[in-house]
Amino acid sequence: MIIVTLRMTVRPDKRRDFMESIRGMLEPTRVERGCISYRLYEDIENKNIFTLVEEWKTRDDLEKHVRTNNYRMFLGLMDLLSEPYQLRFSTVLPEAEMELLLELAHKKRRERPE
Repeated sequence: MIIVTLRMTVRPDKRRDFMESIRGMLEPTRVERGCISYRLYEDIENKNIFTLVEEWKTRDDLEKHVRTNNYRMFLGLMDLLSEPYQLRFSTVLPEAEMELLLELAHKKRRERPE
């Protein structure tokens, strides 16, 4: 799974435009193939800061998403920001791979001389 976290600070005078535009983009993205979750959060201390959290099953699903018209419209919203956005990608390992890593880590720990 791939998690994309995008933090955006919207210009106060463009907040309404941003909200009206992004509302129409949420549901179409949520029904795209491979989209696990697509949520927009508003900061409770600063109403102009938003965090978009996307969860995708595979990298291929995410790549298909960034080629959609909906995504191109989303990129247009970046002109409404008051400062550069902050973008982070995280990969979540499948459970079987995580179990293998934990097993190897414990094995390594037991092999250390005391």
